[in-house]
Amino acid sequence: MSYARVVAALALALGATSVAAVARPWTLVDAVTTPFMDDVQISPDARTALVEIDRTDITHNAFLTEYRAVAVASGASALMPQDLNRPRWSPDSKSIAWLVASKSGNALLLTNAGGARRRMLQSDGRNVIAFAWSPDGRSIAAIETSGTIAAGSRLFWLTSESDYRGTRPPRRSLWLVDVATGTQREITRDQWSYGGPVTDHDPSWASDGSRVALVRQPTPVYGDFEHAQYVSVNLHDGRVTQIVNHPFFAYPASAAPIFGRGGTIAYTHTWDGKLASREDAFVDGRDVSAALDRDLWSCSNGSMAWQGDTLIAGMMDGSAIRLFALDPTGSSAPKALTPEDGSVVASSIARDGTIAYIWTTSQLLPELYVRTPAGATRQITHLLQLPAGLTIARTKYFTWPDSSGHRLHGQLTLPSPATASSAPLIVEPHGGPQCATPIGFDGIGQYLGSNGYAWFRPDPPGSDGYGDWSYKAIVGNWGPLPMSADLEGVDAVLASGVGDPKRTFIEGGSYGGYLTSWIVTHSNRFRAAVAEVPVTDLGLDYALSESPNITRRFFGDKPLLDPAALAQQSPLDFVAQERTPLLLIVGLRDTRAPYVQAIEFYKALAENGATVQLLADPKAGHGPDDPQGFVAWWSATVAWFARYGGIPIPDGKLP
Repeated sequence: MSYARVVAALALALGATSVAAVARPWTLVDAVTTPFMDDVQISPDARTALVEIDRTDITHNAFLTEYRAVAVASGASALMPQDLNRPRWSPDSKSIAWLVASKSGNALLLTNAGGARRRMLQSDGRNVIAFAWSPDGRSIAAIETSGTIAAGSRLFWLTSESDYRGTRPPRRSLWLVDVATGTQREITRDQWSYGGPVTDHDPSWASDGSRVALVRQPTPVYGDFEHAQYVSVNLHDGRVTQIVNHPFFAYPASAAPIFGRGGTIAYTHTWDGKLASREDAFVDGRDVSAALDRDLWSCSNGSMAWQGDTLIAGMMDGSAIRLFALDPTGSSAPKALTPEDGSVVASSIARDGTIAYIWTTSQLLPELYVRTPAGATRQITHLLQLPAGLTIARTKYFTWPDSSGHRLHGQLTLPSPATASSAPLIVEPHGGPQCATPIGFDGIGQYLGSNGYAWFRPDPPGSDGYGDWSYKAIVGNWGPLPMSADLEGVDAVLASGVGDPKRTFIEGGSYGGYLTSWIVTHSNRFRAAVAEVPVTDLGLDYALSESPNITRRFFGDKPLLDPAALAQQSPLDFVAQERTPLLLIVGLRDTRAPYVQAIEFYKALAENGATVQLLADPKAGHGPDDPQGFVAWWSATVAWFARYGGIPIPDGKLP
């Protein structure tokens, strides 16, 4: 069945279900408990796919993960052991290696293809972070850390990459595990860390089993990803060879280097070596994705894998994360493999070239699909369901021209058509800034739309999905240009007949919190605003953040040498102009956008007579990471809007 027919059939089925039951609006509990499918591992023989399904236990404040083994031919599935995670198939498809919780963190455990006949592979108290089978199935290359932190001096050195809390993740090493005996041998014994908080990846084996490709960085500190290297490690003698012998930059959580046939290696970095640039795919030094002018990073959603001699890459195109086939020789043009009206959440490739992938749209929950080497595509699973009777709001791809001649895009979630023109409009700038919200089913969109709000998520210059010009457009210009583009988008939405011009609101987190703060200190356009974990003082944020590289990308190698440039782009310096009722929400464990700057911003606003309040969450970091925290933050947000003319929603509450 074609994609169009699959989508139409499911949409009709979903619509019929909603009509048959008594329609009701979504609650925040509905939004946070929406099930999600976000990983797939297809067996090398293409017969079985392991899919990860995430669910929520709101009562016990826990996110739950389960894996199901899905028969590709029939779609029938079976639940796998629920204490196991992160599965990887053996080359013969007869065994699965998993991670299982241990006293030191995670250990390796083997089962058969059905999840039975368990056998532990001892790691002597170390924590296994990532791993991969050798081509012959006799060994596993594992990235491990010591299970205990050695006692040291009370004092320790901070560096220019350290965050304000002095966070010190453990150093990662490469170990080789004998599958038959379970014995392990440490391969890397230098001072480098073979991975870090945003560079941890499965090792990639050379086809002859002699080497693995890895990412290493000088220390395991988060910010040291900027100084990472792509290397291959000889498993016989531990010799390390750099894959890229010139300076380069790859974003955090970029796709790792992967071996292809005959020792070919694919890897990613910015096409021109500069920080504020598009990240491309390279094969043995050749840029093979430049013709697409799309970013391999895609806010950490980019992916690469070999399909025989073809490189399959996932990247954002417009608002969709799509799979593309790339010719490693560069002699033929890239080819799109998935549609533009949905996003690929994860993918995996079997030995015969079958691609298993998880796909979602704004109307459809993620499910498993396969694409055969001949190009035939079909949906395999129908595992995820919503409670009966929930109203389904429609989200559409929305475009508008900006003043520079670019056609910009975003996503617009609509309330019921009868109330669209009178509905209050919430605008959400995204984080990053080099991110964008991919098309996909969104529980918060359903919550807002079904309760009568229109919800607009614009992608201004600086966003992913456009190409290299977008990133370079905001060098030294974090606030004015994106603000102008977003407000032009709001004008276009209102002109289309959606939203009440007198009841517009704005909310955003991280860079979205920055842009919210910038807009309300430069415009009185909105009735009320909520800024979560915002950047408000660029100089202070640069000095304290775990990721100072974000500032260096757009304000030069040494930003603090030009404090005036940072001040000119900091909402803090414009507090006297702020007239919009503003709620700030911060996490007291935040090392990405440290909360001290929000306190500074709050006090400056209050002393200037602004209507402002500050909520703090002692359990949260860069936003909540638990279901009840997620509900609490959104509950406060909609209650704040209701206080200033928005729609009162029953579960909207302020402390």
